[in-house]
Amino acid sequence: MLKSLYAKNYLLIDELRISFQSGLNIITGETGAGKSILIGALGALLGDRLSKEAIRSGEEKAIIEGEFQLDEASEIPEFFKTQELDDPQGTVLIRREVANTGKSRCFINDTPVPVGVLQQLGDWLVDLHGQHEHQRLLNVVHHGPYLDAFAGLHGDIEAFKAAHQHFLAAIKNLRETESRAARLAQSRDFMQFQLQEIEAVAPVADEEEGLGAEEQILRHAELLFERTNSLFQRLYEGEGSATEMLTAAAADLSQLAAIDKRFAVLKDECENARILVDELAKSIRQYNQSISFEPERLEKIRERMAALTGLKRKYGGSLESVIALRDQVKTELDLVENLQDTLTALQKALQEEREHLSAANASVALRRKEAAHVFAERVEQSLTLLGMPKARFQVQQTVTPAHEEPWISFEGQQVRVGPRGADHLEFLLAANPGQDIKPLADVASGGEISRVMLALKTILADADEVPVLIFDEIDIGISGRIAQAVGRSLRELAQRHQVICITHLPQIASMADHHFLVEKGGDDYSTRTTIRSLNRDERIHQVASLIGGDVVTETHLQSASELIAEAERD
Repeated sequence: MLKSLYAKNYLLIDELRISFQSGLNIITGETGAGKSILIGALGALLGDRLSKEAIRSGEEKAIIEGEFQLDEASEIPEFFKTQELDDPQGTVLIRREVANTGKSRCFINDTPVPVGVLQQLGDWLVDLHGQHEHQRLLNVVHHGPYLDAFAGLHGDIEAFKAAHQHFLAAIKNLRETESRAARLAQSRDFMQFQLQEIEAVAPVADEEEGLGAEEQILRHAELLFERTNSLFQRLYEGEGSATEMLTAAAADLSQLAAIDKRFAVLKDECENARILVDELAKSIRQYNQSISFEPERLEKIRERMAALTGLKRKYGGSLESVIALRDQVKTELDLVENLQDTLTALQKALQEEREHLSAANASVALRRKEAAHVFAERVEQSLTLLGMPKARFQVQQTVTPAHEEPWISFEGQQVRVGPRGADHLEFLLAANPGQDIKPLADVASGGEISRVMLALKTILADADEVPVLIFDEIDIGISGRIAQAVGRSLRELAQRHQVICITHLPQIASMADHHFLVEKGGDDYSTRTTIRSLNRDERIHQVASLIGGDVVTETHLQSASELIAEAERD
């Protein structure tokens, strides 16, 4: 609910703060006192245009703030998450500022936001009904959801949305496959050439490293043979070889050890060294004997490496990319070859989804049709109580023929379908006898619009999740018992929502749970609008002034007291 409204330097407002309560909040005041200024301030909080002309004369900046308290079931925290705003923790503070430079700024819980985000949040928080303001129920996009809520179709609609997503996915899958297959068919010859060229070489992953190592050995075969043979001679077979020298040294150390046992260890180490040299020499000799001189093999390796280099240069720069391209081309050629089978399977899947969605739509459409009749009757009954006894209300249920996707079958024809079904639902009204019934948005009279809104809101109170309803001068064109009926309807609506209503009628003002008075004052140099909450005695006097005008008599006071007492008994 709206806990408080603060305004500073806004039009005729110097500075004021007003705290609202749950239930029915009534605002009264003389014509020109500034009640419309309060509605303008609330509209600015909801994202209406705020220009520098709204700044109080002589001031540099106007500020408007509204604090909203969320209930536990509110979905607004999810909206905050979507907009990447911090969790509101049960409270939303909206602030609008406009400077005399013309620059306007918006804040939600002290975080700067674009005005578009503020407008979206405003749709969640407040439904403002004035003669010229945006009205939620006049937007045809909301008519379907409201009727569905009245009909108890929430679960059916959620299931339909899921089925609709599957249906769209099936269409997308088929379209993408058809498009891809068409492109592939055009490039089939080229892909076959690519595949033949790659498979003619038949590259193997990681073969380049092995080929490179083998090519290097074969290219240096003579050098390897000469060097290993020379090394074998120095280590083992040549005159003065390491083996010969170590053998002689071991003999000397053996003689010395016979004299001094301390040489025994050195003799063993020398013998170990000779053994190691022998093993080293043996390994080198085996390597030397394994060296082959194969110019034909070297040429084949070089040809192979040249072929691989050519593929890499042409198809991606690496052997991995060449192999990946080969696999991709194979897959795409397989798709072309198996195109008809693939398309047949996808078309069958789409048809199954279409039939499922068509059946679901038929069920939803039937329940809407049944609910629409009852809903229209209840609206007309409510309008009768609100002073429009000859009003006719209808819910128009139409479909749009479709010649392309996405479409479903409905009553023997192809129709367009959205996430809530194929129905286009719109509220129609003829306010007076002799008038043509027409879309609700085309109803011209502000008073009639307000009463239609009140009738709809009363019926849809349980379905409407917007917590705050504001009615600006809903009493235009009514009086007497009709005004009392409007007041009762507002009071009933206030059992489920916080209602703020500006009125000039005592019958409506007497229904207030909380009554506020707007007054205009000032001096020779400036004018100020103020607002204050009234106690019971002040309420009686204000209602009496609405009855009698400038001169309030005891009779007026008695009538006012009786009106308030009667409202409290209801």
